Amino acid sequence: MTDRTSQPSHPFTAVRQGGKHVLGKLPTDLITTAGFVIVAAIVLAVVDIGSPIVRAAIGFPLLFFAPGYATVSALFPRQTPAHSVTATGLIGQVQEFSDLERVALAFGLSVAVIPLLGLGLAIASLGFSQTVIVAVVSVYTLLGVCVAAIRRIRVPRTERYQFSFTRRLRAVRTAILGTNSTVHAAANVVLIASLLIALTSVGYALADPQSAEEYTDLQLLAEDDAGELVAANYTSTVDSGEDIPFAVALENQEGESTEYTAVVQEQWVSDGEVFDRTDHEHVDYQLADGDTTQDELSVTPDAESGDVRIAVLLYDDEVPDEPSEENAYRYGYFWTEITDDVDADDD
Repeated sequence: MTDRTSQPSHPFTAVRQGGKHVLGKLPTDLITTAGFVIVAAIVLAVVDIGSPIVRAAIGFPLLFFAPGYATVSALFPRQTPAHSVTATGLIGQVQEFSDLERVALAFGLSVAVIPLLGLGLAIASLGFSQTVIVAVVSVYTLLGVCVAAIRRIRVPRTERYQFSFTRRLRAVRTAILGTNSTVHAAANVVLIASLLIALTSVGYALADPQSAEEYTDLQLLAEDDAGELVAANYTSTVDSGEDIPFAVALENQEGESTEYTAVVQEQWVSDGEVFDRTDHEHVDYQLADGDTTQDELSVTPDAESGDVRIAVLLYDDEVPDEPSEENAYRYGYFWTEITDDVDADDD
């Protein structure tokens, strides 16, 4: 008689085992790359860490290693080359690459991929803010990691590329310190240290470019024949007592919200030197970082005749008692000639 004693049933056992089987197949180097990209995106785009050292340590590999490594891994999923191109399709791997060659290719392909992503941003008119750049690079890398993982899992285990950190660390240690010569070992250590310092310096400059790029742009504009504001076509002649229309264009790239004061000034110049000046108006602006503004203004010169210079002196701090080009943060000007109506009628 058959024993039909009930056995304990575990309906999720197969699922758990299948999940472990799949997770066991996932390449650790790709999981590490994906995890790093996610953490880097959160730190740089969401949290927006202000420390330049942290930004350099995270931003450099995100931009110049991760995209290329994902691309290399997607293109070359095998440790050993395929036996034939026919057996593996049009994109089959027929060349064997060492770990060092993969790292070198990762840097090279990253340098090639980043400009292409930038071109795509320009075409899509998405801008080049830090958040957009980090997001695009992260999405590209994560998609590359997914493709690489799928391709690598489909390769037989004996031919599949597998990164072993312990094996690589042992190989690096042997390459650096495995020599019998103390002088050679010391030279290798100095060379590696120099490379790390160089990479850190480049990463710092790339991750913290604000110090070299902080600026405020000031332009004086006037309407052209089509009614567009351009940095030309200023009023060259005006009757005494008439207004001179113009516009002030400001762009804040200081890395923070900034308050400005623009002083509209009429200047009398002789031999290149200002011998008299009159302040006509003080205009205050407050711009967030990256913002621009165009403000249409006008000025009525006090001069009854002759050539005068209309200047706009911009300050990002308190306006001094005697505003001038020498103490202004930014300035711009244009010339105009004042004509006397009486003299014009006599002529």
